[in-house]
Amino acid sequence: MGKLHQVIVGASAAGLAAVEAIRRVDQDCPITVVSKELLPLYSRVGLTHFISREVGYDGMRMRDDGYFDRMKVRGVMGVAAISVDPTARLVRLSNGENLAYDNLLVASGSHAVMPPIPGTDLHGIYPCITNNDATQIDEAIPRTKEAVVIGAGLIGIQVVDAFARRGLKTTVIEQMPHVMPAMADAVSAAMAEGALRTAGVTVRCGVRATELLGNNGQITGVRVESGEVLPCQLLVMAAGVAPNIDFLDRTGVTIHRGVSVDTYQRTSLEGIYAAGDVAETVDMFSGERVMNAIWPEALNQGRTAGLNMAGVATTYEGSMAMNVTTVIDTPIASIGMWNPPDGEPYQIREVRDDLKRIYRKLVFTGEQLVGAMLVGMIEDAGILHNMIRTRTTFTLTPDHLAPAPVRWGTVLRAVDKAGRV
Repeated sequence: MGKLHQVIVGASAAGLAAVEAIRRVDQDCPITVVSKELLPLYSRVGLTHFISREVGYDGMRMRDDGYFDRMKVRGVMGVAAISVDPTARLVRLSNGENLAYDNLLVASGSHAVMPPIPGTDLHGIYPCITNNDATQIDEAIPRTKEAVVIGAGLIGIQVVDAFARRGLKTTVIEQMPHVMPAMADAVSAAMAEGALRTAGVTVRCGVRATELLGNNGQITGVRVESGEVLPCQLLVMAAGVAPNIDFLDRTGVTIHRGVSVDTYQRTSLEGIYAAGDVAETVDMFSGERVMNAIWPEALNQGRTAGLNMAGVATTYEGSMAMNVTTVIDTPIASIGMWNPPDGEPYQIREVRDDLKRIYRKLVFTGEQLVGAMLVGMIEDAGILHNMIRTRTTFTLTPDHLAPAPVRWGTVLRAVDKAGRV
């Protein structure tokens, strides 16, 4: 029997994590990676840092040009998956090739959602999802006086931060009551908004865009519900993302908001796996099915899928939210169940200084840390993430953890103390 042919659609975090997991187990099986984007392999996390000029083009790269050769991978780049025949185990590609697979990983990522309002076909409107988007936005900045960003989620707020660093007069519109609604509570969002306003950014929350206005095909402004027009020559649309899964139409694979997977990252169809932004997994605390389109979870899911594709049974312990960003020099991190439902079994400990923009909210069930919201001092975010994900208390009580950032030395002493008890 020949080696299994592993086909991966998508060459970002989940796809490359799967490649590396497969190669740890099997150095010789054929692997083909299909990506509708051309090389180089780059990190989407770096896009806004490129726009802000904090990193250059090479600073976005995840892997060098020799990566596929070293990993013995056939890269089919600049080519899209068009359809899948799960019975014949074939992927039809936009270059006309019918690619046979034994195992298929859908790691095709997501695309920006354009709201259903007039004017989205005007020039000067960009998402910020791909390398090409970031390049076009960067090239548009020198001829722009005023910019608008629609959507103040993680991507939108990072674009706003980049624009502020580039000196653009910027307005951000968010239809929810405060910025970063999926990763910040009202207190931390208010601190972020304060930092933005101090930097000259106009923040408009609870506001919905109703029309995009243009002249000679070029964006000139955004009309909001009140009728007010916000002038701009550059608009970034960051109103949400949706998974790239059109090529799975008519396969019969189970799809809800995303592709439904089990704890092995398997879909409902034999030999097809999914990971990253496309995958609907289970939240490790609530048990609810969630789409958690963040980089660390894409890596975890891709690794799990790759190991299972290579025959090493491995389970994914569930999705856990973790978002970290900096808003005009104010670092913010939210981890795990940072916004729990009211009442038992959750207890919340808070430390807050509005003037210094310092906020520390830790969520516990008993002595167990299950969530954290940090603003200003976030240096122990990694330690807290480890405690939450591994469900380990390290004998550190809420009284140890709540007042100020903890260090690994404190944790290790607690472990040593526990070991000697």
